[in-house]
Amino acid sequence: MNIRTSTPPMLRQISVRAAMEILLHEGSTSRADLAKKTGLSKQTMSEVIRTLEESGWVRAKGVVSGKVGRSAVTYEVVPDAGCVIGIDLGANTIRIAIVDIVGTIVEEIETGCDGRSGEALLQHVSDLVDSCLKKARIARSKILLAAVATPGVVDPETGTLSLAPNMSEIASMDVVKKLQELLRCDVVIENDVNAAVIGESWKGSGVGLDSVALISLGTGIGLGTLVNGKLMRGAKGAAGEISYLPFGADPYQLESLERGALECAISARGIVERYGDSTATLTARDILLRAEQGEENALATVRETARLSALLIISVDAILDPQKVILGGNVGRHPLMVQFIQEALPACTRRAIVVQASALASRSTLMGAVAIALNQVHNALFSPQDLPSEMRLPISTQ
Repeated sequence: MNIRTSTPPMLRQISVRAAMEILLHEGSTSRADLAKKTGLSKQTMSEVIRTLEESGWVRAKGVVSGKVGRSAVTYEVVPDAGCVIGIDLGANTIRIAIVDIVGTIVEEIETGCDGRSGEALLQHVSDLVDSCLKKARIARSKILLAAVATPGVVDPETGTLSLAPNMSEIASMDVVKKLQELLRCDVVIENDVNAAVIGESWKGSGVGLDSVALISLGTGIGLGTLVNGKLMRGAKGAAGEISYLPFGADPYQLESLERGALECAISARGIVERYGDSTATLTARDILLRAEQGEENALATVRETARLSALLIISVDAILDPQKVILGGNVGRHPLMVQFIQEALPACTRRAIVVQASALASRSTLMGAVAIALNQVHNALFSPQDLPSEMRLPISTQ
């Protein structure tokens, strides 16, 4: 299968889109019901179904009895007609999901990077995809698109990665081109926090909301924002790079210029440095655990991190006015951090800002990558490219 197919007439494309949206969202449906729900004539719907059957995207599922004894054939989208790959490529962890065309996850893994970087890391991703496809018994020819979510910003012209200090080893590579060579399919890349807010909007804490902000606090920090249902990327794709907001640490220091002043203060590394323990193996997670156990230094460290995070939330709210601010990342979604942030907000704002932890936890970025891949494939296959609106993603039960 290939998403670059010959283009049928516009009216036929619109009819196909109308039928596929119902089949993707509601499951098996008869031609008569499809005609009724779309407002198309039965003849037109018969032609649409025939076209989709011949293309291999739709098949007859069964027969249902009508009210007056007549029987009707029901049709469904062929789940294994094609698949997409969602990849969350982090500095320490890789998550991969193989998803069929109706949005069902058929294989999902999570594993560490094990110290790999640069080209070796990308090759490892390819090997993991091969393993997943083999386990799921899916041929590579079925892959329609891979969406990769990664820290930083990918230049659309050069394919190089920037503003990702934790993944500097691949900064000089054409990441898109290399991954396309390794995965042998089209590849799109999105910032990991942008993907996370899409994931939360699809089936997490942001479902049903048009304007949502997700702030990720962890190894790095970042902001993903949907405004009126549209992702904000900025002129150069760097919207949401809140690491570089000039507070929390001295913005004129060399490290602040490299990593960002705010990231120096409230990232996992910043938390460890604030705590002041010289133990090399101590992590932000350890400090959060000690705070839960009531250790005073750990509590003070977490409270100060929460205070700075509250200032960040107020800044985001003042500029974007989202319906909800979602906290993600290993640090941000921790219950104690969420609690302390919620307690800190009333002291520095009179606005009632809704703050909630990510519902998808560590899977939010991966689910966002899946959503991006599915949405692009559905629109490329079943929707006129000249229409201003995109098809809606099917409701996921996973």
